[in-house]
Amino acid sequence: MSSGGRLLALLLAAAVSGCAGASGEADDVCRAERVPDPVDAATWSLGVQVPDGSGGTVHADVRWPDLTANAGSWPIALVIQGTWSPVGTPVDRTTARVDPTAGIVSIHLDLPGNGRTPGTNDRRGAGSRAAVAAVLRWAAGDTADLGGCTLPERIPAAAPERLFVVGTSNGGNLAVATLADPEAALPPVAGLVAWETPAGPQFTNVELGAEPTVYTPGTCTYGGAVGIVCEMPADELVAVESDGGTTLCFDRDGDGACGAPDVVVQGTEDLDTGAIMLSPALRRLAAARELSLPGFASEETAADWWAERDAARLAGALVAAQPELPILLLASATDHVQTLPDHPHVFGLGEALQGAGAAWTRLNPGTAWLPELSEENPPNAPLRLDDPTGSLVSEAAEEPLAELLAAAVLELSERHQTGEW
Repeated sequence: MSSGGRLLALLLAAAVSGCAGASGEADDVCRAERVPDPVDAATWSLGVQVPDGSGGTVHADVRWPDLTANAGSWPIALVIQGTWSPVGTPVDRTTARVDPTAGIVSIHLDLPGNGRTPGTNDRRGAGSRAAVAAVLRWAAGDTADLGGCTLPERIPAAAPERLFVVGTSNGGNLAVATLADPEAALPPVAGLVAWETPAGPQFTNVELGAEPTVYTPGTCTYGGAVGIVCEMPADELVAVESDGGTTLCFDRDGDGACGAPDVVVQGTEDLDTGAIMLSPALRRLAAARELSLPGFASEETAADWWAERDAARLAGALVAAQPELPILLLASATDHVQTLPDHPHVFGLGEALQGAGAAWTRLNPGTAWLPELSEENPPNAPLRLDDPTGSLVSEAAEEPLAELLAAAVLELSERHQTGEW
């Protein structure tokens, strides 16, 4: 057989059965496509297309340490990017990545609607959850990519029994929504890391402002089905009509306009309907003020839309679907977006998870995994909106972010191996 025919036969065999059980040469096919990683030295990377189970594919980039430089059995971290963008690759576009040189296989994916993953950008809805679930199944070795290989076949040192999800910023909301989804057909997941997740639409939309802000510390409460709700100054809320549409803001200087130093609220557009989604709390406030908001969804519609995109509201569903899941929340003294001094998005999510009965929670890694920390929070220490106490990561210890995320994954991985929770 010619060399070309031999390679074709190997590829066909891999496509049918994956690389498991094939010859050593077939194993080489599964490992042959790696290239030097453009971000981290002594790291390999690979782009794959993963079937989504409904006829489409999901693009993912994988990164792992040089096999000769750092051999071992490595945990796997699926990293879900923040913002509303479906674009998660290539990895050099973001600083929110896990350091692979720590001995971790990391995966980033493109959500539907960005070109490399076909489909519609549903703003972290059902299609996005399905894409995350498909990549998790591939990472666990349950399904093969279009090259006929599972992740463990491509990277033999990967440990699918230690498969973790890392949600960065708004990616934490999608991570929780996916893990809570009873229709997702997920493989076993060993833990969740959520970095500074805006757990609620008031935070995701930055409705309370950053600089300036209308937030009064200590005024947020967690209400289960309604999630985390923070008070807002009703008397300052105005809607200004112009040729460009309606602008909603908290009129800080009382001039009846929406400009500096006011807190302008953009909301989030549902790309399917074009409607702007405010938090239900703000939409209710606008209705009480009898403000006309053409183009903005109703309170009921907004509540339904956010119900599948709000980690705090999904805490109960998450624990019901993943009762043994350990969860590590990460937060620094200065959030990457929110300027709320008592960090209600972090402590509120912690309160929601603990109130739902989460098996294990911790705020930030222990010093054994991140020595740069001056102190650590005990595992399962209470996280409460009305008493937001707990050690936050200093900005120095958060740089680079890749090392903080890696420390969180390594703590969960080591605890999983030793059983010491």
